[in-house]
Amino acid sequence: MDRKKIFGIFGGFLAVMLVFTLLSRAVSGAAMAKVETVKISTGTIEHKVIGSGRTEAGKEIAVYTEAGQRVKEICVQEGQSVEEGEVLFLVDLQELEEQIMAARQELEKLKLQGQDTQSAQSVERQNQQNARNRAAEDYNTAVAQGNEAVAEAKAAWDRAEQELQQFLQTSLEADNSGKNTLIPRTDLSAPEEKYENSETGEETQKKDSEEDSGQAQPENDAANWEARKKELEEAASQARAAYQAALSSRTDNVKNAARALEDASLPRASDSTGKQNEITRQQQELALNKLLKLKEAEGTVTAPVGGMVTNIAITTGDFTTEGTAIRLADTSKGCRITASISKADEKYVSKGSPVIITASGSKDKISDYTVSNITEHEEDKDLLNVSIDLPEGVLEAGISVEVEIQQKSKNYNTVLPLEALHEEQTGYYVLILQEEKGVLGSELTAKRFEVEVLDKNDTKVALEEGMLTGDQEVISSSSRFIDDGSKVRRKAE
Repeated sequence: MDRKKIFGIFGGFLAVMLVFTLLSRAVSGAAMAKVETVKISTGTIEHKVIGSGRTEAGKEIAVYTEAGQRVKEICVQEGQSVEEGEVLFLVDLQELEEQIMAARQELEKLKLQGQDTQSAQSVERQNQQNARNRAAEDYNTAVAQGNEAVAEAKAAWDRAEQELQQFLQTSLEADNSGKNTLIPRTDLSAPEEKYENSETGEETQKKDSEEDSGQAQPENDAANWEARKKELEEAASQARAAYQAALSSRTDNVKNAARALEDASLPRASDSTGKQNEITRQQQELALNKLLKLKEAEGTVTAPVGGMVTNIAITTGDFTTEGTAIRLADTSKGCRITASISKADEKYVSKGSPVIITASGSKDKISDYTVSNITEHEEDKDLLNVSIDLPEGVLEAGISVEVEIQQKSKNYNTVLPLEALHEEQTGYYVLILQEEKGVLGSELTAKRFEVEVLDKNDTKVALEEGMLTGDQEVISSSSRFIDDGSKVRRKAE
């Protein structure tokens, strides 16, 4: 077979392979999911909370009086309009007089208790000072007496040592003066006793058979000398022991006296009894002044402002409590909206959150107002009551309204559309478009990345910063289900 024919066959094979490759890529591409991608951006996450409610007349004013007053007469009814200064209710004056007397007596008792406390603290301070002075005196005495005892013991010891040394020195001088004094010696090599003549230095031996009455005198002198020496050594030893005992006694006595002085010098424990009595006295005096003021008003409680009585919490014949007696709606101060929202949205609502108000039957939006208060719903624990105060003339009382409460988050550096986020039981993840080298060339695949969600709403999500980069393309939509490692292609391809 010639070369030309061989090249023709090989070229035909390559052409067939190219056709099959193109067909394979076409089939593979047709089976791939088409995706759209986005990149991270910065921004805020805005939350909207919707609630509904009604407008109420004015701000409520709490009217109260001193607790424990017997209500003699209630002069108004709920829903009644009252003028500023109009009498709301009366208290029993006789009961009031008794309470004033009791308050004055209690105030006098507190004054006496304060005087007693001051007196007791003064006595305690004086006793503590006396104890410190005595302890200091005892310490100085212990030091002086200890030093004196040690000095006396040391002097006695020195005298005893001196007497001993003088005795030994006198014996030596007498021996060296030339007197024929016999000093006993012991010679272990011979049974006989030897003596040395102090004048000649020659030794004299006497046998036991030659002992006579002249030998008794030197032996008595030696015995007396040894006895006297032992007596003086014993006296010196006892004097030394007495000196050491005086030192130990001085140390112990001074240490005990020092500890007693330290204990006596400790600061006193804090005692706020006097201050507490004074605070209680001031409180009692304030309570008495309030009772006297109520007496001056002849037991009448009046309206502080003009408005409408919305609630009466007292009963004729019963005693007042520390709570509100009567509530008034101040109609001169505009109106208030009270709307109910889900408690699940509590984290998105706070005092000062801006609101948009829509009145029933109107398409106009009322803005520029904020949440003034948030309270628990009295009947449904899954709801919250949100209050918005409006100035006079904005809306009338009794109108149904819908409120939209808006709250923006801080600025986040990693924000994506919500559709780019995927959730499963273990947490959140996104899919990143990633180019890889394959058999047929470069291919696009989906790569899974676990992420941490900081905030999200119905359209956007904010992720923990640093998990994604600005160059990465995040898959936001797909023509079919894809997962980690899925082959994909761009929607425009």
